[in-house]
Amino acid sequence: MKRARYALLLSLVIFSLAFTRTEGGGTDTKSDKIISTFEVRSFKISNSMVSWTSVNEHGSLPYIVEQYIFDKWVKVGEVSGVGNPAPNSYSVPVILSSGENKFRVRQKGYDKISRFSDAVTYYSKKEPVSYEVKDHNQTISFSSDTYFIIYNPYGAIVKQGYGNSVNISEYAKGYYCLIYDNKLGGFDKKKVLFKNSFCPVVIDPPNWMKKKSS
Repeated sequence: MKRARYALLLSLVIFSLAFTRTEGGGTDTKSDKIISTFEVRSFKISNSMVSWTSVNEHGSLPYIVEQYIFDKWVKVGEVSGVGNPAPNSYSVPVILSSGENKFRVRQKGYDKISRFSDAVTYYSKKEPVSYEVKDHNQTISFSSDTYFIIYNPYGAIVKQGYGNSVNISEYAKGYYCLIYDNKLGGFDKKKVLFKNSFCPVVIDPPNWMKKKSS
C-alpha cells in the first residue's frame, strides 16, 4: 500500500516539474514570426532572367516571382530570401512571351499580408508562338516553349505549365479555351474511338444528324 502511495506521489512530482519547465522555460513564438518588410532597389529583366536587389529584410521568407499572363498574375518562380537588412541580390529564370512581358515579386509573412514590388515591363523580340492540334486530335503542339493554361468547357483549369506540347488524349469532348504566349486561343476536342490504335477513329456525327438532333 505504501509503495503504491509513493509511486503516486512520485508521479505527481514529475508531472508538476514537467509542467513548470514548459510554462517557465518556453520561448515566445511571437518573436520568431516574420513579416515581409523588403524594399526593392533595382529590378531588371534580360536573357530570360528576372533579377532584383532588395534591402530591409528582417527574416527569411520566400520571394514569389509573378508574371502577368493574359488577365491575371501567375506564379512562375520562387527563391528563398536571405533575410538580413543588407542589399541582397536574386535571379530567377523565366520563359518570356513574345511582345510585352510584365513581372513583379511578392512575399507573404505570418500575418498573411502580401508585400509586392512594382511591376516591371519588358518587350521581347521573340517570335510569336503558334499551335496546332495533331496526332488525330490527341496532342496540342506549340511552335516553341511557352507557358500555357487550358480551361475545360465549364471554365475550370485542367492543365497549366511550360512546354512545347500537351497530351489531350484523355480530355472529354467539348471546346477548350487555351492561353499561350500571352494570347487567347482554343480547340475543339472530339471523341476518339480506338485512340491507341495505329489509326484512331474520330467520332463526329454528320451534319444531317446534328440538325435532326437539334
